[in-house]
Amino acid sequence: MLALSGMVVIPAVSDGALAPGTGTVTVSVKPRTGSGRTHFAVSFRAAVTTGRTSHNQYRITAADGTHSGCQASVGSFAAPARAGSTVRVVLSPSGSEHWCAGTFHGQVWDVISEPCPIGEACQALVPVPRHVGKFTFRVSTG
Repeated sequence: MLALSGMVVIPAVSDGALAPGTGTVTVSVKPRTGSGRTHFAVSFRAAVTTGRTSHNQYRITAADGTHSGCQASVGSFAAPARAGSTVRVVLSPSGSEHWCAGTFHGQVWDVISEPCPIGEACQALVPVPRHVGKFTFRVSTG
């Protein structure tokens, strides 16, 4: 008997595993270097339409290893966008937190959701998010 867990995994996926039409996106970050309270703007051109009429969403994640006492990771979904438009997501420390000093490595994921039909069973397998872009930014001390 096979048991399925509710665990969500975002694997490292090679560019060769990308679905046709998604490709990779060129990602820019402004500023490239900042302080513990800097807001970093991540932008890229959408390869696919996302949002209300699509089951795709872009998720942006960034992390700088394991630290304590500061914000070492962040994740955010982008607003719905049309293919070809510029997507912009601002990453900032939450609440009274400040970024950990160091280099943050970020990823852009194309996340596909399959809504369950009302009154019907959902499919057992969830599509794996596709890694479509990467970026870095640096947080300096002081």
